[in-house]
Amino acid sequence: MSAFPLHFGKYLLLRPLAKGGMGEIYMAGLGQIGGFEKLCVIKKVLAEKADPSKAKRFLDEAKVVLRLSHSALVNTFDAGEVEGEFYIAMEMVEGKDLREVWNQCVRQRQRIPIEVALHVAREVARVLAYVHGYGDLKLVHRDIAPPNILLGYNGDVKLTDFGLARSALKEEKTQPGVVFGRAAYLAPEQARGEEADGRTDVYTLAIVLWELLTGQQYLPISGLDPSAGLALVRHPKPTPPSIRAPWIAPELDRVVLRALAPDRQQRFQSAEEFRLALSDVIAKVAPRTDPARVVELMQAVFQDVINKERAEREHLLKDVIPAFRASSSAPPARERPTQPSVAHDKPRSASQSNRTPARTVHATPKPPGPREENHDGSDGMRLPGVTPVPVAVDGRAAHREAALRVLAELAAEDAAPTPSPVQARK
Repeated sequence: MSAFPLHFGKYLLLRPLAKGGMGEIYMAGLGQIGGFEKLCVIKKVLAEKADPSKAKRFLDEAKVVLRLSHSALVNTFDAGEVEGEFYIAMEMVEGKDLREVWNQCVRQRQRIPIEVALHVAREVARVLAYVHGYGDLKLVHRDIAPPNILLGYNGDVKLTDFGLARSALKEEKTQPGVVFGRAAYLAPEQARGEEADGRTDVYTLAIVLWELLTGQQYLPISGLDPSAGLALVRHPKPTPPSIRAPWIAPELDRVVLRALAPDRQQRFQSAEEFRLALSDVIAKVAPRTDPARVVELMQAVFQDVINKERAEREHLLKDVIPAFRASSSAPPARERPTQPSVAHDKPRSASQSNRTPARTVHATPKPPGPREENHDGSDGMRLPGVTPVPVAVDGRAAHREAALRVLAELAAEDAAPTPSPVQARK
C-alpha cells in the first residue's frame, strides 16, 4: 500500500479514517498555497468494486447532500470522480460520533448527563425538520443511529451519512419489501418493508434518546436469531425510560413514549412537533441544557484524545502538507548524456540565456585550446564549439559581457547537482 500523503485530484489524502464494504473515508487536505491548507474528509467509493446499485446509491447521496446547508448537518461542499473513483468532500468535525462517546463513557464508568441527551435529541429533531421540509425533495434520512450523530469538542451536534436516505432525487428506488437500516434502530414500518416518511425518523430518534437516558439498549436483539429479532422490531412494546432510570420525570416519559408509538399515526406528526415538545420539557426538567454541557462531557472523557488530535492536526498543517507539496513540485532530475553531442553552432544572446535550455544532452567539453586574441583586442580563452562572430568596435563591451554570461551559465548547468529522488518526485 502506498504511503501517505497521496494525491487525489485536487486533494491530498492524509490518512484513512474508516473502510466499509463499498468505499473508504479519509482525512484529507485542500489548498495549494502555503498556510491556506484546510483539513476535510473525503468519502469515496471504488467504482470497480461496487455493484451498480451501491454506486447509484453513493451518487444519489451526493446529489442530496450538496443541496443541503444547516448548522446541524455535516457540510458537504464537493463531489466528483478521480480515476474511476467517485467521491464527496465534507467538512471535518473535530469530535466523535455518539457511539464512540457512549463507549468511552462506559469504559470510564460515567453516565451521559440528561442535559446532553436532551440537547442531542433536540438538535437532531431541529435538523430533521429542515431536511424533511427542504423544497420538494420529500427527503427521509432512514438511518438515525449513534454512528451517524457527531458530537464536536466545541459542543456542536451534527447529523451525517445520507447513504440510505430516500428523496425525489434518488435514481435507485427501494424495492418493495426491502429493508434498509440498522435492525436495532428500525421503525416498525421499515421492518415491514413499508415506505418511510418523516415520522419514521422521529421514531428512530426517540430510540436514540431512550438509550441515552437509560444507558441501555432499547431493543436487545443482538442475541436473537434474525427472524425473532425482526419480529420484535415489527411489533415493539414501548417501555417508558423511567422503568430503567427512575429519576426520569413523568412529562419526559410522556414525550418519549409518544415518539415511540408503533403506529405512526399516534406519534408526533413531524420532527418540528417533536422538537417543540422536547423544548417544553427541557424548560421544566433540565433548564441547563445547552452546548456547554456537551463541551463539559467531551472534555471530561476525551481530554487526552483532544490534545493528541490537536497536535496531529498542527503537525499535518505546518509540517507534513507543506513538505509534501514542496517535494512533489520540485523539477525532475536532469538526464546525464550517454553520447557526445554536437555543440551549438551559434552563441546564445543574453535574452536567450534566460530561457529554458533546449538541449537534452550536454556537449563534451574540449580541452583548453591555445590562447588567442579576442575580438576586442584582449587576450582570452575561446569558448569551445562557438564560432567567433566579428563585432563592431563600439559593441565590444556588450559582446564581451554576453560571452562571459553564456560561459558562466554553461559552467553552472554542467556543475549543477542531480536532485535526489525525494526532490524529483512528482
